[in-house]
Amino acid sequence: MTWLPDPLHPAVVHFVVALSFLALFFELLTLHPKVRQLSPVVPILLVLAALTAVAAVLSGEAAHDEAVIPQAAKALVEQHEELGEKVMVGLIVLAVVRLVLWRLERLATWVRAVWLLLLLAAAAAVGYNGMLGGELVFHHGVGTQLTLKGAPTPSEGAHLDDQ
Repeated sequence: MTWLPDPLHPAVVHFVVALSFLALFFELLTLHPKVRQLSPVVPILLVLAALTAVAAVLSGEAAHDEAVIPQAAKALVEQHEELGEKVMVGLIVLAVVRLVLWRLERLATWVRAVWLLLLLAAAAAVGYNGMLGGELVFHHGVGTQLTLKGAPTPSEGAHLDDQ
């Protein structure tokens, strides 16, 4: 008996999404002088987002090994996996950069603008990859009882909605 959820991947990816968007939210909050003291929260959130992204990639690889992927979803699974790996690397890099920037007292306006754009792009990539994952589950049934190895799979061309 384990205390980890089964399947693990859906539980872990929600942390990546939440932490990435929280980091962006807190970074935007710290633009206001009255809440600038919240600045140390951002690198912590980004480190946690990066760590959970690593866990999401690893749990996604394990989930891929256990699931039967319908032919119609194979390309989408590949896209989801590749983007997940890129997002993981991006979040790790952003966490390291933000830790370095945190040590600096004042940032030039252009540095802060570039940083916010990078963080926004990372959050958007996380959100987009979450949308792809949702499409895999809710449109193609990937990772559900119908597509786990050993369970009967829907016939080719049949939609899960029709059953």
